Amino acid sequence: MKKLAILLLFAAVCGSAMAQRVHRSEFSLYDTRDDSVKKNHANTVNHIPYAPQLLGNVDNVDMYGSNITVPASWNDYNVYLHLENTHSAYDIVVNGSVVASCEDAHTPADYFISPYLRQGENQVALLLRQTFAPLLSEGTTPSRNAKLSGCYIFAQHRASVYDYDAAIVARDGKLHLELDIITGNDFNYEETVQVGYDIYTPERKLVDYAVREVTVPGRSRDTLKVRIDLGAELRYLWSAAKPQLYRTTLYVKRNGKPFEYLPVAIGAGRTTFADGKIYRNDKPLTIKAVAYNANSSKAQTRKDIVALKSKGYNTLRPDAPQPLWFYDICDEVGIYVIEQVAVNATSKGDNRAIGGTPSNDPQLVDEYLSRTKSMYYRTRNHPCIIAYSLCGKESGNGYCLYKSYQWLKSVELSRPVLCTSAAGEWNTDDIGL
Repeated sequence: MKKLAILLLFAAVCGSAMAQRVHRSEFSLYDTRDDSVKKNHANTVNHIPYAPQLLGNVDNVDMYGSNITVPASWNDYNVYLHLENTHSAYDIVVNGSVVASCEDAHTPADYFISPYLRQGENQVALLLRQTFAPLLSEGTTPSRNAKLSGCYIFAQHRASVYDYDAAIVARDGKLHLELDIITGNDFNYEETVQVGYDIYTPERKLVDYAVREVTVPGRSRDTLKVRIDLGAELRYLWSAAKPQLYRTTLYVKRNGKPFEYLPVAIGAGRTTFADGKIYRNDKPLTIKAVAYNANSSKAQTRKDIVALKSKGYNTLRPDAPQPLWFYDICDEVGIYVIEQVAVNATSKGDNRAIGGTPSNDPQLVDEYLSRTKSMYYRTRNHPCIIAYSLCGKESGNGYCLYKSYQWLKSVELSRPVLCTSAAGEWNTDDIGL
């Protein structure tokens, strides 16, 4: 056991090519429609819980490992490792080679690990270690979930749905579905992908369904745009007061049979920012916010949120990205969320010299941008999210947060972007909090 741990540590020191961290909506796939509705992975063949065991500790590095068997059928699939609740920075080691490193212990992440796997038995290990940027997490609340809980490995067909953007907008007295289905083809040759979808109103009335084809060149992606007039159904607009959700299921057909079901909940309407005010469905919002991070269970988190809402709070302010089910609960219960990057650099926040605060250290700009992108892409489709925060309140300001603000504003064209430690500088959309 100790020898194996030493070998893993040696691999970490040597390093190798880095696995791709996937910046897209966080989602899980199911083999049947019924399981997708229930969000039950028990019968999903290509979804494997990842629960590595502690192998040992060398030089304050905890080493966890688990063997997985890659079947021959996965030759036509992309394999991803989903990690959350790591409680520390980490390196991913696959078959003795370090394939990825991450300093952010708080944001769940998916990694594309197919290139490092072989058919048959594989060892997927984690080295949980100290971060090179400890100041960034000084004020972040540690996860209340057990270490490495919620992790899994899943395989997705190489010609399939890669990502999606889903919105229902109100225009001219009607609701309109704007669904962009990003199809991916990782084969070396052209593939035709058959994508099916259906959409139901909050009252479970079927609105539309279809199967559409898109031909995607090898090693590339294409976007299938679905535009549907949903009619004069403005009573279905989503808000904290009326959290009504349209339910959509995406799936792929192959050889005439559907597989890889992906459930998507969509809140009609939108959140906008103008003239220093935040609006939901063109009505100004009065924010009553409270700091809250997910509890250790879904059931208790739901109880907590319902209790906070009963006390008059309408907005939650977690201090880092939360598990995906946290946002599902907020969508369903009806409470707004100001989503925050995992940056809480409380030390030296008032030192604006270059490097005086981490937020003004150019050497950390890539880390700030990585955390910002990871936060944004995984949950951007949730209607509960009404604003984004670049950092905690006492994180200082400077070059790293300037660049984070510019990047986030370039991709998020509607909701406000906050930098609560901007101290009067330009890189914040002040909503009066």
